[in-house]
Amino acid sequence: MLDSGTLTPLLKRLEAAELVRRTRSTEDERQVLIALTPKGQALKEKARAVPQAILAASNCSVAELLAMKNELVALRDRLNVVLGE
Repeated sequence: MLDSGTLTPLLKRLEAAELVRRTRSTEDERQVLIALTPKGQALKEKARAVPQAILAASNCSVAELLAMKNELVALRDRLNVVLGE
């Protein structure tokens, strides 16, 4: 749910950190293809442990966390309606 004004600077920072590589599509130069670098792939592997760490640190059940997530998504959606997004 990020617009290009937010996404482009984020991708530039990720590229500067050598986590992703951006290349223009040869079929349509308006498209930018994003790929993980080896450093990015290593970080992805490390990130796999994050959900379990959050579950353990929260002292909540999976059902409780899912209910909170669903409530937050519903709140976001209601706010977007009010904001016209």
